[in-house]
Amino acid sequence: MKKLPLTPDQKLANKLARQEAKKVAKELARIEAERGQLEVKSISISIEWKKSRMWGHNPHLDADITFKDGTCTNFRATCSGCGYDKESTVIADVFNAFLKYKLYRPLVPVTTGTIKDNGIPYGITIDPDWKYYDGGIGMNCYYTISEAIGGKLIRNASGKSYDAYTYTDNEISSN
Repeated sequence: MKKLPLTPDQKLANKLARQEAKKVAKELARIEAERGQLEVKSISISIEWKKSRMWGHNPHLDADITFKDGTCTNFRATCSGCGYDKESTVIADVFNAFLKYKLYRPLVPVTTGTIKDNGIPYGITIDPDWKYYDGGIGMNCYYTISEAIGGKLIRNASGKSYDAYTYTDNEISSN
């Protein structure tokens, strides 16, 4: 039996179905990568404030991440602009890069700090499609966020052009 050629509408429908399947597969891979991040033991964060003629002082973050399996890595971030909290933006960058897996677990109830109506600390976004840490929200929010994800953020040092923080995880490794 001879196979009939596809109509233009059938070709378009097949193309759209392939595109949708590819989009879904990409989304599932992103979620799996976030859930499968290595568990963090601690993050040592140093921020150097460098002068910009256009934007004032900009944070240049350098973070040393120690994982519970004993491995380590380094992360760098910077931002510029004005009208928002740049320090919390670079902190959000490091949290999003290494601590997103914690947003797929139950959060620790917190009683201090700014809490949204749904009980989640301000600065954490948990939607059906996206889970992430917000930047530009103010550094004080990250103390509550750290507590809610089972850790502790401590400000170790501060000066005119330098800030240092340590995030330490309180949870026992599930490995």
